[in-house]
Amino acid sequence: MTFITIYANAIRAIFIILSLYYIFRHDFKKLKASIIVFILTFVPALLNKLFALRADIAGNILYFTIIVMSLYLGSELKFYDKYSWWDRMLHFLCGVMFVSFGIPLAEKTGITSNTGILFFCLTFSTTLHVIWEIAEYAVDAVSRTDHQRWQKHSQSNNHLSPNAVQPAGLVDTMNDIIICMAGTIAACVVWWFIL
Repeated sequence: MTFITIYANAIRAIFIILSLYYIFRHDFKKLKASIIVFILTFVPALLNKLFALRADIAGNILYFTIIVMSLYLGSELKFYDKYSWWDRMLHFLCGVMFVSFGIPLAEKTGITSNTGILFFCLTFSTTLHVIWEIAEYAVDAVSRTDHQRWQKHSQSNNHLSPNAVQPAGLVDTMNDIIICMAGTIAACVVWWFIL
């Protein structure tokens, strides 16, 4: 049994226990988040089974860590609002993780040069992050949530500098994209030496 399997199973076990606890407490909002995190732990195995796409150990660890930190700790336990650095840290880690999944995908497409692989990873990561921001916007527009801090009276003060000229939603979205690209570039530099 590999470390990734043990790590994934530990997270699954924790969220099964949390789900049972939330059922007992009739806290169905947190129950929903626990079930979503549990289901998402199977995505890497599904990608491997369907497309023979397997990220390296760092990418897998980051994937499982990010879904817990964003969906459960960030959204349900309000870490996004409690800690001003939480959102930026997660976007940086996402940039690193996207590179980890981009490398095997680039190799599957037949790209052989290190420069080509890392350029593919840079564009792949940026594209995934833009899609993520569009998805956040769509969810906010349809369900009137505030993931992008666009509400006139946003409950979160952690996403806007007091000196900002632009509205909070624009500042939040641009910070997210810039931080993700910084994570992507940092990962590309590290992977350059590994490749």
